[in-house]
Amino acid sequence: MESNDEIKLLLMEEQTLLSRERTMHSYMQTGLAFTSVGLFIMKFLSGLLYFCAGLVFIVLGVLLIAESARRYAHFRKAIRKIREKETKVGSDIGIIR
Repeated sequence: MESNDEIKLLLMEEQTLLSRERTMHSYMQTGLAFTSVGLFIMKFLSGLLYFCAGLVFIVLGVLLIAESARRYAHFRKAIRKIREKETKVGSDIGIIR
């Protein structure tokens, strides 16, 4: 019985990490959107103000993409550790008996 509870806890931890990974993908999507808006502004509007605004959007987008890449590496490492614990408990991922 204790083994089942331990497996359930590990699977809940993995589910939490995967939901955080979804949030990281939202960061990536937002970063790409900021970069696209910045490029659009710089391409179709002229003037120093528009160039600076476009540059700000591009920099923000690149920073968000970099942050999402950092989080991705962190979450993948954490999920790998949880899966190693699951293997030690003797459970296949996603199977609770």
